Amino acid sequence: MKNKKLAILLIGLIIILTGCLPSKEIEGLGIINTRGIDTLDDGNLETTIVYFQFDKQSKNITKIVSGQGKTVKGARTNANFKTNFELTAGQIRLEIYGREAAEKGILPYLDTLGRDAKVADTMFLAVSDTTAKDVIKMGQKDPQTNVGHYLYRLIEQSIIHDVVPRMTLQDFIHAFYDVGKDPIMPILKISKKRPYLYAVGLFKNDQLVGQIPAEDAFLINMLEKKVKTTQLELELPLKPFEKYIQKPGGKKSDEKTFSVLISVLNGKGKMDVVDMNSLTFKTDIQMELRLLELTKEIRIKSPKVRALFEKEIEKSIAKQYQDLLANVQELGVDPFGYGNVYRVHKKNGELKSKEWRNILPDINVKFHVDAKIVQHGITK
Repeated sequence: MKNKKLAILLIGLIIILTGCLPSKEIEGLGIINTRGIDTLDDGNLETTIVYFQFDKQSKNITKIVSGQGKTVKGARTNANFKTNFELTAGQIRLEIYGREAAEKGILPYLDTLGRDAKVADTMFLAVSDTTAKDVIKMGQKDPQTNVGHYLYRLIEQSIIHDVVPRMTLQDFIHAFYDVGKDPIMPILKISKKRPYLYAVGLFKNDQLVGQIPAEDAFLINMLEKKVKTTQLELELPLKPFEKYIQKPGGKKSDEKTFSVLISVLNGKGKMDVVDMNSLTFKTDIQMELRLLELTKEIRIKSPKVRALFEKEIEKSIAKQYQDLLANVQELGVDPFGYGNVYRVHKKNGELKSKEWRNILPDINVKFHVDAKIVQHGITK
């Protein structure tokens, strides 16, 4: 009997509490889709917000509003004064940081996001080459463009096609606290028509310290996951292929290189330690390729010629890795994750950030690339 009374009491409390929850009509909300954060000269922050409004009387469902404040939430409150919709962070899919804000450090903004239960940790993060406000407003110049959706899809497609590694709020925070690997982030740039992804930012802790071309991000991506859809354009030396060129006649060319477009059907890398004392590592890269296009007419059906292509492609990719390693070592960052490999092989399995920063410039990596052409053109 007591249990029955207790059950009735609990059900009654649930009904009462449910009735007390505040309800909000969607027509009165501005659902934030994309948000930009910039620092101002006076020390304040400016947030530029792209939000959805469900107003039957408005032709444009997407709106942009800006606000200023000492904090991100304070800037959002200020922005709310400029619209008759209540701005809510329930659907933020992308946050963009102006270059100056990213160089100063983005941890305070990540902390704000992490404390907001409405924000999904799968939202994408990006940097603007100028200010976040510029990227968002330039993207919205075309009234037919939903700038928030466009920017999100721009990054999403680059991730799907293995061009750049994925960088969500969760990924960045994990990399930030994981000693031995530094986070990276796509950088957006403004063109005459609309923003585009042109580089990848390198972070030391939470600060932007440098960047690499977007094309080089593939090299990092191949050490994180198996890639299957990326296309690469390489410059190969012409001399080894001279006797296989189908010459139509005419004046001899002075060209020393030619271009080749390849599709990576299957690519994967593996890192390991060779010698802890000499700080020597090895990285093995295996690639199955489809040869799509050449700027020279070269007879490729011969196994000997295919083997020559594979050899020169291997040398080209290995050199790209060496050049990229030298670049990041100079900046003192490790987007590859060699620090993680080093830590695993330490006796105690522990590695402090300062310790790895001191070691990183002195590591040596031997890159071994195994490239196999399994298709060329439409012929297997």
